[in-house]
Amino acid sequence: MKLVLITPLPFMVLSQYLRSTAAWIPVSSSLPRSDLRIFADASSSKIDPVANIPILEAEIAALAPDNAERKALEESLGDATTAAEFGVRSAQLAFYESFANHDYDAMGQVWSRSSHVRCVHPGMASLEGREEVMESWRKMFAGPSPPPTSPDGRAFDIDPERSRIEVSGQMAICSCVEKTPGGGKMEALNVYKRENGCWKMTLHMAGPIMVRFG
Repeated sequence: MKLVLITPLPFMVLSQYLRSTAAWIPVSSSLPRSDLRIFADASSSKIDPVANIPILEAEIAALAPDNAERKALEESLGDATTAAEFGVRSAQLAFYESFANHDYDAMGQVWSRSSHVRCVHPGMASLEGREEVMESWRKMFAGPSPPPTSPDGRAFDIDPERSRIEVSGQMAICSCVEKTPGGGKMEALNVYKRENGCWKMTLHMAGPIMVRFG
């Protein structure tokens, strides 16, 4: 299975780009550029381009380098791979924005409803299953809201940096360092699974970074 390595982008740059790009305009939009359709949410279509990646890879591998069909298949593979990359980035962005805004409903949309999920908050025991995981977020967001810590008025300023994302088939593994107010840093690992054309979180783990002296 081919691994797709996505190069890191600063969180705020990524957030602004995804809001400004046409990548997330619905398929039904009257865009003149039909090539942008590949980036639309695949849940609105019966065909999931990401699911075609291993099939396209196998078909390309079976063809000779000078085969006339190879170029068209390689272009299709490139489109599907790009769709996967942007889809994972969008899911990662949605998670951290719902976290920063203390938005329980948005957080519920991030997590899978059909797969087993697990969450390990810093210094806490592992939580198993969607009910336990979402209850932990409800309690966290229900606490006293601190003053906004970011210029855009978010409830909690959390900025993932040094992000690395690898996509393999229907799974995506995302690691990053979560930068929190006061200079704190957490090592985080997020796992997403492809479900009905969307990337849904199945695992979140975060823990403090130990500082070594000497």
